[in-house]
Amino acid sequence: MNTRHSAAAILSRLLVDGDKHRNPRKESINTTSPMSMLPTELLIEIFTIAFQESCDESVQECEPSGLAAPTYATAFDPHSPSLFPYNVASVCRRWKDVICSASFPTFWTRVVVVVGITTPGLMQKMLSWSGNLTVGIAVIQDSSPFAMQVEIEDVTRSIIPHIKRLGGLRYSLFRSSDLAVARRTLRGKAQRLTYFHLGYEEDDGDGGYNQEEALPDFYAIGEAGNGWKLITHAVQCLNVDNYSFQQACYPKSDGFHDLLRLRSLSLSWPRPRDGRSSVGRLTEDSRAGRIHFREFVAVLQEASMLSWLTVQNEQFDGLDEFSLMSCCLPFLRFITFDYVSKAFVDRFRCEIDVDPYSFVITHLLDSPTK
Repeated sequence: MNTRHSAAAILSRLLVDGDKHRNPRKESINTTSPMSMLPTELLIEIFTIAFQESCDESVQECEPSGLAAPTYATAFDPHSPSLFPYNVASVCRRWKDVICSASFPTFWTRVVVVVGITTPGLMQKMLSWSGNLTVGIAVIQDSSPFAMQVEIEDVTRSIIPHIKRLGGLRYSLFRSSDLAVARRTLRGKAQRLTYFHLGYEEDDGDGGYNQEEALPDFYAIGEAGNGWKLITHAVQCLNVDNYSFQQACYPKSDGFHDLLRLRSLSLSWPRPRDGRSSVGRLTEDSRAGRIHFREFVAVLQEASMLSWLTVQNEQFDGLDEFSLMSCCLPFLRFITFDYVSKAFVDRFRCEIDVDPYSFVITHLLDSPTK
């Protein structure tokens, strides 16, 4: 995860620090160059063409997979050094002054928040530039050695007033405990939300917010309540980590009330921080982040329109248990397994009725040594 040279990080620094900082690229375009002296009308035309090209890229790339209609606000890479409008706003001071305003609301329907750089005040200003339009928000984080949970909670609280107009929401954070803060703080009815991504790089537990004793029984989770307060019925593309999957997707949970519109599901377990595992090697541990296979199948049964399924670095329990449970997913055509055990693949093929030619398995692992 590298946010230091993303266009969003560069612009955030410029906006936060104002005149104290120059462009990190040392403003090769100075205030006396012909480009900096272009008429405002011509600048607006340049910006509009760049915006249209960005819209075309979002539709053509169809990223993320599973969105019926990917848009400028939902299909973009927040880490990109060439992300519009952040890239053109970082060219020089005049370009920044022209484009960073409410005069171009459609440009600012994609908002990237860099934790530790983008202040809540700046975030609110950027969100105000889009008016009442549907917006996509990405919260990204550098691999900082310091705890950022207070900052992440502040950012998340700043998102809540705009929850009803969210078309996409992405959290790409460093630690699982950081993501737990965001998950605990998010609340409200996100009726327009079609793309939802919750991910982290390093597993340091769930910060005490989702320990095993707080999740008693799979079938009783909804009755016990688990603190999930974000409600949406429109999600088409869902990328979640193991902890979020438990709280948001389990039947009877307080999370998504239905998954009927879900077309793409990605479930991942990042590498543990305990040093006992290396990339591509599963560990046998007792972390609360493990998921029972029967619960995974129960979730799939709720997603009757599912077309894309991705599982990465799987940590399932119950793979050796006998079960008569079966699941038919008639629209499931694209299945990608990355760093999964043979036991999981065998059990999946046995219980999920899908086309055998739809599988792509990039790394198949032996069972971990006990």
